[in-house]
Amino acid sequence: MTDFPPSADTAYINAPHPQEETEEILRLRRAGRISDREWLLRRAALTDRQTLGANPADGKVQTSSQGTFAKLLAFDVENGTTTGPRATDDPAWTDDPRGYVRQEYAIWAAQDARP
Repeated sequence: MTDFPPSADTAYINAPHPQEETEEILRLRRAGRISDREWLLRRAALTDRQTLGANPADGKVQTSSQGTFAKLLAFDVENGTTTGPRATDDPAWTDDPRGYVRQEYAIWAAQDARP
């Protein structure tokens, strides 16, 4: 993977169906088997996927999405947990927090060893 941030198609190529992902992360959260970072990352990626076709003028959807993306970024800033080639302080993320989510999800998914 050389293009960062990756497109949604690239970042989520092997992502489970949104309903399956929702059920899995909720199950893991209830069982206490998901880290705070993985929870934030997977929720942000799920939000990105669910709002890909949303109207940019829909303020409610955009505000909610941006808040979810910002939580992941803030967590990574606070904990130094970014994994991508572009750090949390890269100016690109100010205008493109979705790109940050995609960067981080693509790397996580490539390393994830789901059964």
